Amino acid sequence: MRRLVTPLLCFVYVTATAQLKLVPKSVLDSIANPRTVQSEIVVEEHSVDFGRIAECDRVERRVAIRSIGSKSVAYRTTTSCRCLTASSGVVREDKGAEIVLNFSGKGFPGPFSHRVLVYAADQTVPTAVISVKGYVVASSDRSGDYPYTCGALLLRQPGVKISSNSTERIACLNSSNRAVRVVKDTLLSSEGLEIYTEPRVLQPAEQGDLVISLRAEKREDMKLYIQGPFAPSKREIKIE
Repeated sequence: MRRLVTPLLCFVYVTATAQLKLVPKSVLDSIANPRTVQSEIVVEEHSVDFGRIAECDRVERRVAIRSIGSKSVAYRTTTSCRCLTASSGVVREDKGAEIVLNFSGKGFPGPFSHRVLVYAADQTVPTAVISVKGYVVASSDRSGDYPYTCGALLLRQPGVKISSNSTERIACLNSSNRAVRVVKDTLLSSEGLEIYTEPRVLQPAEQGDLVISLRAEKREDMKLYIQGPFAPSKREIKIE
């Protein structure tokens, strides 16, 4: 038995090893610390700490940059995240300038660490790397995460794509100042569609799931509305 088990184990080990692609340390280092080249521009600061930032805030920092050559030098920047922008411009001969960093924490709660790559205009390899870090304090107001309105509810998406005898969910938030129990408008809604929230009663500012079920065969042009004092167009949940 041992003669059979040992080759089998060796085969499994070799197969798993063959499928595992190891990234060389030199490649990982080049990503974490990209190679830079000398140019006629010098960045005065290579690390920026934004500290603790409220999620709803947009903050700005400035990094000095100067020219050490005998002519004006254009520079450009790229960043590692869309939440961070950095200005580009021209450093005049023997004069300083500033790279303006803007960071928006909306939708990015928690610690962050990004980079700004600074290039002289005629170079493809950065002349400097600016490390940016900080911490975004999550906002208690999550309404911005729900861009669609349906009655008293704010929804993550305007509707669902549903098939026969299935159930779909939409993340929702009660935007009113009273408890809400969602009920289907039976006069305007197609038969076979059912709707409720989890929890069944949403307290003010409470988040939950809007649960939509189709307990029948799917038909064309199915409609779903919730009850409420709003116009039908303000109470419709799109059914694809």
